[in-house]
Parts: sequence; C-alpha cells; structure tokens
Amino acid sequence: MIYSQKFVWLHFPKCAGSKIEQLFKTYFSRQEDIFQDVIETEKDSSFSWHDSVADREARDPAFRLGDRMVICPFRKLPSWLESRYNFEAQRNPHLPHRPEILLEGKFLEANGMENHADVYVQKYLPPPILKSGKVRFLRTEYFEQDFKSIFGEFLDLSRIPPWEYQSLINASAKHLPEKVRRRLYEQPRKVYEQCPEWRVIEEMAYGTQAGVS
Repeated sequence: MIYSQKFVWLHFPKCAGSKIEQLFKTYFSRQEDIFQDVIETEKDSSFSWHDSVADREARDPAFRLGDRMVICPFRKLPSWLESRYNFEAQRNPHLPHRPEILLEGKFLEANGMENHADVYVQKYLPPPILKSGKVRFLRTEYFEQDFKSIFGEFLDLSRIPPWEYQSLINASAKHLPEKVRRRLYEQPRKVYEQCPEWRVIEEMAYGTQAGVS
C-alpha cells in the first residue's frame, strides 16, 4: 500500500504493482507526505503491502480511508489469470498446479489453497468503495497513460524519465500450457461466466463489454 492525505494506492497482485512500488521508491521516497510499505518478507512477514483498505484499518486503528481517492491497478481477466498461474508455478513448482482450473477462474496460492479471481475483487473493491465514486483504475494494458493521468494530479511526474515506463520488473517465465492459454483468450466468455464479479469491475474500468472476442 502507498498513501498520502489525498490518495490510497492498493497493491492488487499481478497488476504491475511491483513496477509502481519501484517508481515510488526510486523517485518519491523522500517525499514526507507519502507513506509506502516496505516490500521485504524479512522485515514484514505479514505481507502488509498487499493490504486492502479493510485490512489496513484492522491492522492500524489510526488508519482511516476518509475521503481519499482509492487507486486500484487492474487488468483483463485472461491476462491476469495467465500471469497469476505463471507466477505461482514459478515460485512453487512443487505444488500440483492444474492449469485447466484457470478456465473456472481458479488457481493455487503459495500455501496450496485453491483460490478464485472474484475473491480478489471482493477483497480490494468491496461495494462501499465502489459506491463512493472515489475509485480510479490503473489498467495494466495502459500503464503509462493511466499512471500519468492518475498520479499526475498528486505528484510531480517530471522527475520520472520516459524510459522508466517501458521497463518491466518481476515478470515470470511462461509456464502455462499453450492449449489452456488459447482457451483462455479464444473462449473468454466461458471464463467470465465463472467470474461475474470480476466481469462487473472490468467493464467499469475499461468501458467495454468483457468476454467478447
């Protein structure tokens, strides 16, 4: 999580969050009005940098969202599922990953628990936040455009050189079998039917109908 008196940025996993954390650490770490979680398991085994607003309010009684803008990174469902699978398969190759469950919006967490894409939507974007009208989506597919549009309201972005927006970090190798990958992208309607809450948010963020080839 990164926040100031004006905004709260949520580290929604596998949506270029590490890239945003790097940009803030490199160019805004000395800005006293911005708080940024440390991303090191040695220093914080609770993974608090992935807190939702509710998580942080429970963890820190002094923290309140108030009328701050919520900035949440997001990406289209097939791409997110592929990225999530590749990440988990790379860091936990010993787990019994079954790529076909991606077609149901499911995947394995680091502890071997089966999880679902909609659980993440429920965690980071619950109804009270959505209904507040103070939510901005930073879409992974339009990273530079959205980053500048959103954070330009709060920060002096001139200190970030243009090339920084193009560099990638924390990218996982490809582990998803091509047969399953094709089904994710060529038959998206079936995948979205399994993830109705994700579909609602995606249509809100992109302004287009989700799952239409």
